[in-house]
Parts: sequence; C-alpha cells; structure tokens
Amino acid sequence: MKRLIGSTFLKSIFLGLMALIIVGVSQKAARADEVTISGSTTGTVTAVPQLTFTGNASFTGTTALGIGSLSGANSLGSFFLSTAPTQALAGTFTLNITFTAPTGITGGQGTTYTATIVGSVSPNLDQGGVNIHFTSPTQNFTFSNASGSGTFSLTVADLFVETGRSAQITAGITGNQSPIPEPTTLLLLGTGLTGVATKLRQRNRARKEDR
Repeated sequence: MKRLIGSTFLKSIFLGLMALIIVGVSQKAARADEVTISGSTTGTVTAVPQLTFTGNASFTGTTALGIGSLSGANSLGSFFLSTAPTQALAGTFTLNITFTAPTGITGGQGTTYTATIVGSVSPNLDQGGVNIHFTSPTQNFTFSNASGSGTFSLTVADLFVETGRSAQITAGITGNQSPIPEPTTLLLLGTGLTGVATKLRQRNRARKEDR
C-alpha cells in the first residue's frame, strides 16, 4: 500500500514538473525555429556598361515554417538594361550580401558578415536582353549568438533582364535555430527540481518517524 502511494506521489510530482516546464517554454515555442535575416547588398557588373545594378540598402526576411523569400521591397537589388545595345552583351556580376542579422555567422561574434556570390552575364538573343546566371546560387551559413544557434541557406535565383526594363534579384531562404533558454524558464525549472527534492526528503523523514 505504501509502495502504491509512493508511486502515485512520484507520478504527481513528475507531471507537475513537466507542466511547469511546458508553461515556461510555451510562450516562444511557436517561433523557436524561426531565423530572421537582415542586411544590405552591393554589386559590380564587369564588361557590360549597358547593365547597371542598384543594391538594396535594407532587406529583411524570416524563415517562418522553415522557409521564406526575399523579393519586392526585400529583394537583393535590381538591374536595369539600357535600350538598343549595339552588340551582344557578355560579362560577369559580383553580388555582395552583408548580413546584419543573424549575428555570429560562422560561429564568430561579429555583428556583420559579407557573402560574395559571382554570376555570369550572357546575351539572350531570342528575347533581346541578358541572362544572369549565378554559379553557386546556394550559400549555407551557421551562426551562434546570445539568442541561440542555428543554420540557414540562401538560394539566389537566376534572372532575365529585358532591354529597356529592370529586374530584381530574388532569393529563397530556409533555416532554423535553437534558442537559449530564458532566465525565467531556467528559474522555473530550478524551482521545480528544488521542490521535488524537498518533497522527497520530507517523505523519507516521515517514513523513518513512522518506524
């Protein structure tokens, strides 16, 4: 009988402790894996004077549900191809992406990190413009900072720029992170464990007295 009561008592304490932990963590559980990516871009076009690039001074994207995108106001910049080029256009393009978030990319504690992605510019004779192809479109990053650690990938899409028109560089992002437990959560966990230890000591003392 005493063994049954003791088992029930331990189960009650365990369930109570688990509920305590869940309450402490649940406030941020929905956003625990989300990675926020912010930064700016610059770029250089070589050997194609008719093609100009304007970087984005501030882009932001998130990996809600593990995926996200950078487009529109949050694109990685835009090209413009002047009208009536007199020759086939071919050259290179270098895109520089400076991340201001997340910090600590590649495991360091730096506040910024710059990634360089190189592409080729080739004529599109059928449509009258140029194709821009990125040779290594997917870049993978790891990070670690005061908020947590994780990984994310950024994939830049190839694009076509029509003569006399502009076109944006868009990208897809995936990633997740493991947040560092907040002090409140750690306090709840510590308090719960202390309470369990106290109850066990009281129960053992009561057993000795009954003997």
